[in-house]
Amino acid sequence: MLRNKKFYKHALEAQRIKQQEPLPPNYIDNLHEIFFEQIFERIDYISDQVRMARAYPQFLPQILKMWQKRWHYRIVGPNTPFLGLLDIEDYVFFMEHMADRFTELHVHEDGVGSFAEFYDYITHLCDINIMRFNNVECCVLGGNPNTMVDEDIRDLTVMLPNLKRLTSCMNLSGLFMRGFRKLEQLVFKSMYHSVPLDSRWMQEICLSMTQLRVLDITDSFDSCVRLHDIKLPNLQVLKINLSSVECIVSQVLQLPKLRKLAVRFDDSRQLHADQETIFQQIIVAKSECITRIALNNEVVQLPPRWQHSLLLELPKLRALVCENWYHDDFFLDNRHMPCEQMQVLSFSGWEVVREFQLLELVSECPQLTQLALNTYHSTVDKLVKLHSIRSLERNAKPLQVYSDIMWTHLSPNEYQHWRSNKYVQVTCDGSDYDYQEDGFEFDFV
Repeated sequence: MLRNKKFYKHALEAQRIKQQEPLPPNYIDNLHEIFFEQIFERIDYISDQVRMARAYPQFLPQILKMWQKRWHYRIVGPNTPFLGLLDIEDYVFFMEHMADRFTELHVHEDGVGSFAEFYDYITHLCDINIMRFNNVECCVLGGNPNTMVDEDIRDLTVMLPNLKRLTSCMNLSGLFMRGFRKLEQLVFKSMYHSVPLDSRWMQEICLSMTQLRVLDITDSFDSCVRLHDIKLPNLQVLKINLSSVECIVSQVLQLPKLRKLAVRFDDSRQLHADQETIFQQIIVAKSECITRIALNNEVVQLPPRWQHSLLLELPKLRALVCENWYHDDFFLDNRHMPCEQMQVLSFSGWEVVREFQLLELVSECPQLTQLALNTYHSTVDKLVKLHSIRSLERNAKPLQVYSDIMWTHLSPNEYQHWRSNKYVQVTCDGSDYDYQEDGFEFDFV
């Protein structure tokens, strides 16, 4: 009897273990999915893809994943090219299933108004709600400036409840912008004068949109915005016109997280006295934490005394992007430059810096990792001389040499050689040297 109990006990335990084992994978279903994906990826037109998705609902999860991987399918807008290929039923099907997967909204030409009206129409027609795009965090408004009005922004605040980044070149005053509760980046450039940015709404943004990290309200001509205060505790980047910022420079410099300040000069301003005062005020207030300066020496026209004292007063300076140096007043040498710590230098303007000055400066900057050159210096001979200097540095990082015309001076073999050289590497990426040439920029620690 005891022996039988022991036998049944082992049998029950073995049965439990067997039941707990996972079921064998269904290889047929997996093969079906693999074959379907290979077939689906060969279909070029979105209209055929949507019809196939409607015909085979069992593969819809895989189709949605494939659509989501395609970057342009995650951008929605009133005139998104690929959506224009769909008829109304296919359009509604695609939008209904992709509404939560869109990440960007682009609006051009026709404006937001027609977009909102169309969605309202198909919502009532098809009894679906795709007016809200919960995962869209980026919006770009461009195109014809006369097709958008402030009321369109009000529609956007409903459609994009979680928007974090907005870029606009439209004629908008700034009204209704406060409706974006989660906005972190606002690039709000006024490129036309018919509806200039309104000081009231810009002031409200500067006081109430506390989540902002990036604010760009530069006007391409003369700014009408006049600000008297700014309280943005999370702001890291501020780009603004001189006439807008000159009365609040002290408040701007006290922003606790500010890392970049770019000031653009208004076209009609006489720049000599005003610019020196503002520039000097920033230098004096932030001298201990300035890491980068970018300016156009022809426009800023710094007084002679600054040319021999500016760099000495900036103990943390690492990068200098400065165009239009004058031969007689060239002060970028080892007497006035904190050479031991410099990492970025630019000579990409129209000026002709003498070769011995350039090479001497590079030899005095062992930490230099980026160097921008103009046409005059964009030659193989100059690269060879830079190579001979950098190869003498112990454990030196490759020196990235940027020139927008270097590739026209190099043969394909030469270009490939200098692209991967151990000590000096040619690059076509000038993003690190882009700045507001009709103004100045500061980066802070």
